[in-house]
Amino acid sequence: MKRTRHPAVAAALLLSLWLAACSAASSPCTDPLGCLEIPAGSPLVLGALLASAGEQAEEGEASLLGIQQALDEAGELLGHPLELAQWDTDCSEKDARRGATSLALNPEVIAVIGPTCPGQYEVAAPIFSDAGLALLQPAPGLTAAADLTRSLLAAITRVAFQDAEGALHVPRQALLEALQGTP
Repeated sequence: MKRTRHPAVAAALLLSLWLAACSAASSPCTDPLGCLEIPAGSPLVLGALLASAGEQAEEGEASLLGIQQALDEAGELLGHPLELAQWDTDCSEKDARRGATSLALNPEVIAVIGPTCPGQYEVAAPIFSDAGLALLQPAPGLTAAADLTRSLLAAITRVAFQDAEGALHVPRQALLEALQGTP
């Protein structure tokens, strides 16, 4: 039996193997929940779901000041400026649902601090969990919120990695585990 060679077929096969190898190399994330990718120079965004009206407005404002203080103190993280995406609530479950949905749909948000109102955590937590976002409930007060924010930034530093182009990758499951204190 005579064997024929088709250079075009062989070249196409080699090209497809090379492209597949390049695609795998450009996606270094192996986290089960995926990674948030922050392009080089883009901000690292934390979310806040805090009361600005209602019975917990004073606590919400103190928490917001603490979060902002910690972000200002840090300035940047792993070469990325820090930003806050804030949703003010009136302590209603409806407002918590709207705020949680808005923050969860923001592809730049890494994790969320809040809420400050009773009953809102039960509404917001499943929304953030479904989105693969960590939700950290602050203890009352400026200092507690600042410490919580610093802990969040430290956890991000422990699990994040940068690729050759300078993009920061934050593995979602690894971040959740780091925040829970598991290895």
